[in-house]
Amino acid sequence: MDAHDAELTLTTSETASLLEVHPSTVKRWCNDGELASMKTEGGHRRIPLEDAVAFATARGMSTVLSPFHPYEPHVWTALRDVREKSSFKRLEALAMGWIARGQLRRVGDLFDALGRDPAVDICSLCDEGVRGVMYAVGQEWAQGRLRAGEEHMVSQVMVEVLLKLRSSEGFRPSAVTGDDRPVAVVGTLEGNQHHLGSLCVRLLLESLGWQVHYLGPDVPVEDFGVIQRGRRATLVCISLRPPASGGDVVRAVRLLAEIYESSAPYAVAFGGASLSQADDALLRGPFTDVRVFESCRTFQDALASDFGQPARTARRRT
Repeated sequence: MDAHDAELTLTTSETASLLEVHPSTVKRWCNDGELASMKTEGGHRRIPLEDAVAFATARGMSTVLSPFHPYEPHVWTALRDVREKSSFKRLEALAMGWIARGQLRRVGDLFDALGRDPAVDICSLCDEGVRGVMYAVGQEWAQGRLRAGEEHMVSQVMVEVLLKLRSSEGFRPSAVTGDDRPVAVVGTLEGNQHHLGSLCVRLLLESLGWQVHYLGPDVPVEDFGVIQRGRRATLVCISLRPPASGGDVVRAVRLLAEIYESSAPYAVAFGGASLSQADDALLRGPFTDVRVFESCRTFQDALASDFGQPARTARRRT
């Protein structure tokens, strides 16, 4: 288990955030002697995390740390590093320690807490959090320290976290509604049972106001084109399983080109594959745009530049 500060203290604002109350309420509790606190040399109030957790427990208050006893300091430190330093190192180490012990429920609770943190956006959750842990899990499997079934179990935990996040009150899609929403078809290419990447794309698009037709894992490439045409989607997003190559992308592009209809134009986005500069020239076809994205963040940046709209014609790697 990763190290943490054994004498961890919180500011008044941090304590208020943990207990989900106003900072003035925390100050009142401290002044009345109900909540233990101390003052720094500079006169700033500090509340020991241990006392804040005990206070919440005694009052029946549920907090983000409630599921993690006795690891509250580890979890708080990991989440604080993500929030303040954009560092996922502690969080990944914490998750991998629990995975090694078979404590997958804790891993799910950890990522649920991460996803609900307003300081952590969808791209950070997916690019740094989910992808970081799944890469580490893949390395453990490759070295024989995890079985394939265990790797699948961790993947399923992450799927459940993302689906739970999507249905939670904290997930706030764009206010864009009705028929004016842009339409996308999203799924994972045939032969790939892992659909974490495509789920992340789904959440991102929906948060930006897109109407998403989600196909899930293991979808024949022709089906993307058929469903796009039927739904008049302007964007098709296809997730491949790393380490997919440029050849996998080119084959998919050629198959989609064969059934493309100019009356229903669309762009194609691939994720999970790597392309060399030489491969860029192979991304040809009748589409309005074809790109391979290396992360959720670069995909989001492209969407901000109107990627997926019929008027765009550039074909390049992002």
